[in-house]
Amino acid sequence: MKSTFGQGLLVVVLIAAGAMVWRAGQYEQRIAAAQRDLVTLRYDRAGEVAGQPAGRLAALVPGEGRTVTDAKALGVAASYWQRNYAEVASNPEVKLLAANAAYRAIRQQGGPWQTVVGRLDALVKSYAEVLRQDPANTDAAFNHEYAVRLRAAIATRKQPVAPMDAAESTLTIHGNAGAPPSESDTKKFKMIVPMRPDERLEAEKAGKGTTKVRKG
Repeated sequence: MKSTFGQGLLVVVLIAAGAMVWRAGQYEQRIAAAQRDLVTLRYDRAGEVAGQPAGRLAALVPGEGRTVTDAKALGVAASYWQRNYAEVASNPEVKLLAANAAYRAIRQQGGPWQTVVGRLDALVKSYAEVLRQDPANTDAAFNHEYAVRLRAAIATRKQPVAPMDAAESTLTIHGNAGAPPSESDTKKFKMIVPMRPDERLEAEKAGKGTTKVRKG
């Protein structure tokens, strides 16, 4: 009787463990799909999927907390690339991205040089805080140096800073979108198709005269 009860209990435990792992696998697949949406510039879809809860069973799997943390960071990144800078800048869980969002907000707003310099002072401190926690963070180091130089340049010029129109920005997660030069005429572009080996042989023979055969 005890043996039967023990076997039944073991079956129940294995079924529960299997359900937990299955749910955790489904959740990780959703996060992977959200990451794919983010890099393919479907930010709204990425944020929507990343914001979905893991579920009670998935949350019980050891190590799944890391996936939940990554999902939250992914959702914030999607919000950043949708230009919700005020929302991202107030998020203390992603300090580097929050500082980047604060910089974008400063450039969007513009204003008197004294106001902009004051905001850049706070931005420099935000990057310095990231570097104190992670001295090897090269992105934070570069952005910190850039913010310091930008602050110095604006303070030296002492001129109002014009706001940057976000609608005209072509910045994406992969950088600025490429385009032909404004003065170029794309109609003049020609497509060159590689020649086949037999065509190259015929081209080499073209223009060559045949060997003259002496008579007599």
